[in-house]
Amino acid sequence: MFARLSYNYDERYMFQFTIRRDGSSRFGSNNHYATFPSFSAGWNLTNENFMKARPEWLTNTKIRFSWGKNGNENIGNFQYIALTSSGNNAIFGNGENVVIGVKPSQLANPDLKWEESEQYDGGIDFGFFNNALTFSADYYVKKTNGMLMTMSLPAYVGEAIPMGNVGSMKNSGLELEAAYKFKVSDWNFRVGGNLSYLKNELIEYGNEAGWANLDGFQGTGTISRAQNGKPFPYFYGYKTDGVLQNQAEADAYNGKYGTALVPGDVRYVDVDKDGAITEDDRTDIGKGMPDWTYGFNINVAWKDFDLSMMWQGTIGNDIYDATRRIDAISSNLPSWMLNRWTGEGTSNRIPRYVQGDGYNWQSSDLLVYDGSYLRLKNIQLGYTLPKSLTRKVFVSSLRVYVAAENLLTFTKYHGFDPEISSGGTSLGIDYGVYPQARTWTVGFNLAF
Repeated sequence: MFARLSYNYDERYMFQFTIRRDGSSRFGSNNHYATFPSFSAGWNLTNENFMKARPEWLTNTKIRFSWGKNGNENIGNFQYIALTSSGNNAIFGNGENVVIGVKPSQLANPDLKWEESEQYDGGIDFGFFNNALTFSADYYVKKTNGMLMTMSLPAYVGEAIPMGNVGSMKNSGLELEAAYKFKVSDWNFRVGGNLSYLKNELIEYGNEAGWANLDGFQGTGTISRAQNGKPFPYFYGYKTDGVLQNQAEADAYNGKYGTALVPGDVRYVDVDKDGAITEDDRTDIGKGMPDWTYGFNINVAWKDFDLSMMWQGTIGNDIYDATRRIDAISSNLPSWMLNRWTGEGTSNRIPRYVQGDGYNWQSSDLLVYDGSYLRLKNIQLGYTLPKSLTRKVFVSSLRVYVAAENLLTFTKYHGFDPEISSGGTSLGIDYGVYPQARTWTVGFNLAF
């Protein structure tokens, strides 16, 4: 069910109130439905009397505010009940009477309900030079409560752990957008761009500990983690402090921490300052979520020619390179292993190579790389034939074009693709994701 009320007073004050009630069969009968209201208001300063004396170059000024709630039902079906499975046979009597048994395959959670997000947004819009130049800025705060996740229950319950409404998360950020269009003789230009900043924080994971280990990888152990007060998720492992270059450095490190390392091994940092290198020294070593996401597009037209391109990129995100099987005794190695330590002064990052190395390649910042990139997502050049030619063959318009996708990528990451498609708890983890293809297209648009 949906209802909306809008009010506009003299194109100066605008209000809108919306309420919707959604139902989903993915929740139990006592929680099928949830109500989600929203409210927005706008103030068009341009039409106020005190703005009549504004300069001619200022075309539009508008202030906006909105608040609202929405819901999420993105889980599998029948998560609220105890589904059953067969195949658990029982034998009665003298062993000749075999009965097929049925048991619950997961615990029930009849209280499962909608995940709810509440968001505030404040923004301002400007238009200049008869709206040839436009600019918008928004600041938002979004808090999600009752996140739909697997509940934190002990393993001795014996069945699959049910979904539950556990945990809360907060996202806040800034979004900026600008566009400018102008004309010079036969040339027409339009340039637009957007920039957004995001701060993510896990408020409450929903278990007593306030943290949980998430993804793992062969030979390295846990590589991502959820923890109250931190971004969700973040990369988890040891911090390193270079490579031991000679025997004197190795003896000093071994004497301080009680290890038995040799030149070419990695120095792990004693984060908790207890005088030993243990699992308790694992910490935050990066995150896959970008601080900044940006894009810009350019459109140019000259007579019958047109050119368009769109660039997109991120800043402030990391990539965890989980493409190499650390647990394999021998395997093909990436090319960057050619820069490994082979003697004093040869490398202070990549350790010596040892088959079946279980020390140097534990989960650490050695596997974390800068994931920022800039990519030309698409570009297209077209030409529209003059109507004086096309009308002779009963054609209204004919445009031919050549286009490309993912033509250029600028990044420091050595892997196949910095635009990692994995999400959820694997955000920013490169398990060997298939790279996006560079595609060329030649075509035409024909209208009669």
